[in-house]
Amino acid sequence: MPEFMGGQEALQRYMQKNLRYPPQALRNNVEGRVYISFTVQADGSIADVQVLKGLGFGTDEEAARVVKNMPVWKPGMQNKHSVAVRYTMPITFRYD
Repeated sequence: MPEFMGGQEALQRYMQKNLRYPPQALRNNVEGRVYISFTVQADGSIADVQVLKGLGFGTDEEAARVVKNMPVWKPGMQNKHSVAVRYTMPITFRYD
């Protein structure tokens, strides 16, 4: 399986630093999860970003933006060769 450079903790830090709560979602008290699907290419780049299940109010677009701008991942391996892997990730929007 592909892995974000630095592991799960680094991915969480990246998301916390770069994810912005959309103003429209704030005004409407929208909270929940957006499910994003994307491909980690054999070179570690991110491609084919899609929203599988969204919340609306700008959250879908914001989740897709952050995923598209992610740094290069460590690609998935199969038989000692880098391969493209489809990955699904939940992104939680919660206002504290």
